[in-house]
Amino acid sequence: MKNRIKESDFNFEYTGGNSTEKEIIEKGFLQLSGKKLHSKITNKTVFGEYPGGYKFVSDIYENGIVNGLNNADTQDFGIWEIDFEKHTLHLEWKNNWFDTITHAYYINGNIEFYDVDSGNWRTTFKIFQKLVERE
Repeated sequence: MKNRIKESDFNFEYTGGNSTEKEIIEKGFLQLSGKKLHSKITNKTVFGEYPGGYKFVSDIYENGIVNGLNNADTQDFGIWEIDFEKHTLHLEWKNNWFDTITHAYYINGNIEFYDVDSGNWRTTFKIFQKLVERE
């Protein structure tokens, strides 16, 4: 992945999460179902952000593998799974990135993820592209 990501892939505005899950719900946003989330992220390259001003690009494969690189030049890979009963996304990274279990909401063209335990914003998927191995 690292050899095919360009610096320009991180050229999108960092907005960060300034709401909690409770606040999002109070604004009328509904949690995405596991089925809907699966259809939006499977076999996609997603561009997004997470706390601390970090941006990332991740490939999300249908077989449950995820591979990502952030703007701090840290790469990680792991597994992902959607719990279709609880409508949560589980990410388990093999190296240094944080494992998460999150709820997802479709907000202003982005998918916002909130930690199940704390209700705090965890990450945002901003750009979705069909998964293609770029050279």
